[in-house]
Amino acid sequence: MMLARFRMPAFAVTIGAAAVVAPLLGLAAPAQAAAGGDGGGGPAGAHAKALSVTNSDHFAGYQVTVAAGSATSSAAQYTLPALTCTSVYRAITSVAGVHVTVSGAATYSSAFVFVGCFHGQAGYFPALVINGNEVNYNTTAFHAGDVIKVATKVTTASTTVSVRDVTTAVTKKRTGPGASSSSAYIGDSDWNVNGMLLTVPKFGTITFTHCSVNGKALAASHPARYQRVTSGGTVQITTGALSSAGTAFATHYKHL
Repeated sequence: MMLARFRMPAFAVTIGAAAVVAPLLGLAAPAQAAAGGDGGGGPAGAHAKALSVTNSDHFAGYQVTVAAGSATSSAAQYTLPALTCTSVYRAITSVAGVHVTVSGAATYSSAFVFVGCFHGQAGYFPALVINGNEVNYNTTAFHAGDVIKVATKVTTASTTVSVRDVTTAVTKKRTGPGASSSSAYIGDSDWNVNGMLLTVPKFGTITFTHCSVNGKALAASHPARYQRVTSGGTVQITTGALSSAGTAFATHYKHL
C-alpha cells in the first residue's frame, strides 16, 4: 500500500521548438510551482506477487523496497513518445529515482524528462532532483523519438543523478549530498502545478528497457507493479508485465 506521498520538486517541461519553450517554462519552471517524479510513494514490499497491481493516483511503473540506508541505484532507457495534444495543460514525467530519508524527513532523488502538452504543443525537457532539490533544464529541448537514459545513484555519502539524450549526445548530470535510501522506482510519475495534479497526455506507449536496480535486472528485486488510477476509479496509465529477461516493461495511456 502507499504509505507516503513524497511530492517534492522534480520534473519540468519542453516544447520542442525554442520559440515555444520560453512561454511554456514561464509557467512551469519554478521548482515549487511545478513538481513531479516522486514515484510510487512508499515501501512496496520486497516480495510482492508478480500478478498483483497497486493503484496510485500519480505513478505507473515498478518500485522496489531496499534495505534502509543501503547503496541504491535505479536506471532505465526509453524513447520519448509523440503526443496528441489539445489546448489543455497535461503532463507526466518518465523517471528513474530513489526514495530517501534526510534528517528524518522523507524525500527523493530522481532523473527524468518532462513529457507534456501546453497550448496544444508537445514539449520535453530534462530535470534532476537531489534530496528534493530540483533543477529543471528548461532551455534544453528534447524531442519525440529521442532515446533517453535516466539514472540515479544514492549512498549515505553522495548522490548522483543524470539524464542523457543518446540521440543528440546531450547529458545533464548533478552530484550532491548522500541520504538513506528506502526504495527505488522506474516508470511514469506525476506533474504538479501549484499543488494541482495534472492529467495525463495522450502518449500512446512508453517502453522502458535496460531497467536495473543496484546494477541487476529490475525483476531480480521482486518489484511491485503500479498503475495510475484516479480517485474516482478511472484508469489513466496501465503498466505491462516485465519481459522474460526482467529488464523491460511498457506503460500504456488509457485515459486523460
